[in-house]
Amino acid sequence: MESSIALLAQLDLQGFVYLFWHYVIFDLSRYGLSVIAVLLAAPWERSSRDPSHHPAVSVLLVGFNEGKALRRTVRSLGEQTHQNLELILVDDGSIDRMREIGWALRRRGELDRVVSTGIRGGKSSAINMGLEYARHDLVSIVDIDTTFDRDAFEQLVAGMADPQVGAVAGNLAVRNADTTLMARFQAIEYITSIALGRRFTAALGILSIVSGAFGVFRRQALRQIGGWDVGPGEDADITDKLRRAGWAIEFAPHAWSMTDVPETLSGFTHQRLRWNRSVIRFRLRKYGAAFNPFWRGFRAENALAMANILFYQVVLSISFYVYIVWLFATLGPHGALTVLGATMLIYILQGLLVYCVAWIMSGPRAPLAYALYVPGQILFSTFVQRGIRMIAYLDEWIFRRSYADPYVPSKVRDAAERF
Repeated sequence: MESSIALLAQLDLQGFVYLFWHYVIFDLSRYGLSVIAVLLAAPWERSSRDPSHHPAVSVLLVGFNEGKALRRTVRSLGEQTHQNLELILVDDGSIDRMREIGWALRRRGELDRVVSTGIRGGKSSAINMGLEYARHDLVSIVDIDTTFDRDAFEQLVAGMADPQVGAVAGNLAVRNADTTLMARFQAIEYITSIALGRRFTAALGILSIVSGAFGVFRRQALRQIGGWDVGPGEDADITDKLRRAGWAIEFAPHAWSMTDVPETLSGFTHQRLRWNRSVIRFRLRKYGAAFNPFWRGFRAENALAMANILFYQVVLSISFYVYIVWLFATLGPHGALTVLGATMLIYILQGLLVYCVAWIMSGPRAPLAYALYVPGQILFSTFVQRGIRMIAYLDEWIFRRSYADPYVPSKVRDAAERF
C-alpha cells in the first residue's frame, strides 16, 4: 500500500492517464460527470408534490408467497397522502396464506379486490392478469415487500401530468440494511446507483428502467405495447418497450419506497445472475435494432440509453479484466499489484465522495455512518460483483440460461418467444 501511495504522489498527468486509463475512460466519466451534474442541479431541484393533482391510480400488489409482508405493505398504502388509490392484490398461485390474508383485508375494506387463479404463472403473467381488473388510467406496480413514505404516491403521480410520459420510476432504498454486511453493501449501492444515477439518466432523457418495486404507468401506453413479456428482466423490458413506442420515462427522486434485499452472498448471487442475464437477452438480442439507424423505429435517445447500459455494465466489466491482464503483461507482478492497489485507493476515494453527495441529496436514507462501509463495498463491487456479472453474461451468451430460469414456471418459459 505504501508503494501505491508513493506512486500516486509522483505521477504527472500523462503518467496517470497511461497507468490508470481504465479509470479515466470508464469510471471517471461514469461517476465524475454524473455527480457534478447532480450537484449543480440540486439547488434548483424541487419536490414534484402537487396537492391539487390527485388522479385515480390502480395499484397492483403482485406476489408469490408474500403472506408475511402483505399486511405491512397494505397498511403503508393506506397511510398515503394520495388517497385516490384502488388496491388490487394479484396472487400468483401462492401456496402460503397470502390469498387468505388478502381476502381478510378485503373484508375489512383495506383492499378493493383480490385476484387469483390459484395457478402460478410468473410475475409477468400475474401483472397482465391484474391489469385486466384495473379501473383507472394510471396503474402502479409494487412489490409486496415494499413500504412507502406517506407522500410517495403524491410525488410519483405528479410526473404523469405530462400526457407524453408513459411511466414514472419511484426512488428505492434498502430497509433491512442493518441485518448483515451484505445488505449494507447493497444499501450503499442502491443509494448511489438509483438515487443519484437515475437522477442523471432521467435528466438526459435516457432512463431505461422503471423498478418493479415501485413505479406508475399510463394504461394507454401499456395497452399499446401489449403489456409485460416473460423474461428475467421484466422491469427493463417493459421500459424499453415503452421507449420504443415513443413514450417518455421520468424519475421521481422524492417518491421514496423501502425494500428488502438478499442478506447472504448466495442470495445476492442468485438475484444478480438473473438480473444480469437479462442485459444480454434483452439489450442485445431482443432490442439490438435500437442501434440500427435505418430501422424505421430508430430514435437517437433510445440508442444512447441502450449504449449507456451496455457500456457501463458489459464493456466496463470485460474491460476491467483486460486492464488487469495489461497491467501484469506490461509491468510484471510487482508493478501490476502496485498500480492495482493505487487503483483501489482511487476507487475508494471516489466512492466516499459519491456517497457524501448521496447523503446530501437523500438525507436519512443515506446514513452518514454507512460511509465507513464504503471501502468494503467498493472492493466487493470491483472484484466480486463484476465477477458475478461476467459469469451471467457468459452463461447467457453461450448457454442462454435465462430460458431455464426457475423464477418463471417451466410451462410459461417453454411457451415464451425466444430471441
